[in-house]
Amino acid sequence: MVGRPKLREERLDVPTIVDAALNIARKSLADLTMRSLSDELNVSVGALYKHVSGRDEVLALVVERVLEQAPRIDPDSGDGWLALRAQVLGVQDLMDRYPGLDDVVIAHSPKSPTANRMRREGIAALQREGLTVAQAHKVYRAVTWLWLGSRAALAGRPRRKADIDTFAEALDILIDGLRRQVGASELAVTSEEGSR
Repeated sequence: MVGRPKLREERLDVPTIVDAALNIARKSLADLTMRSLSDELNVSVGALYKHVSGRDEVLALVVERVLEQAPRIDPDSGDGWLALRAQVLGVQDLMDRYPGLDDVVIAHSPKSPTANRMRREGIAALQREGLTVAQAHKVYRAVTWLWLGSRAALAGRPRRKADIDTFAEALDILIDGLRRQVGASELAVTSEEGSR
């Protein structure tokens, strides 16, 4: 019967909404609408709006849920460069488990508390290696751009083993080059200070 309220046995809450949204988005982000979400949860669209303001908030919550699964950088980790490498490879692996969410994760990352925490952890790991704040930001930005480019190059298709290996190799080359560049700039600063 049209207009008849939908009945849901369990109480609706934000984590349940995010679970359902993630389930839909895993199949197709384009299919994630407030209507499809209400159908998945067996509630009216209006019931969703009691918990979330709309699709944009749902997407932001989905991004947080996904990124919360990303590997953390332990402040006591030995080598900050290796910790950054592990974080980036871990995020690549994580995104492979959520095909089709690359664009929304990339779009929401600048405002994401979890993405910002990950950035702070990565930059702090590099600073523990002796990099200045500016150098650490430069390195983190370069690694981020490599990651973004690799995800964009996939154009929504799943990564193959060759893609995984190529990305890891490119990341190693980039990190090695950045490490050498930072080391060379430190030597230049040290020799300038010594000649004064």
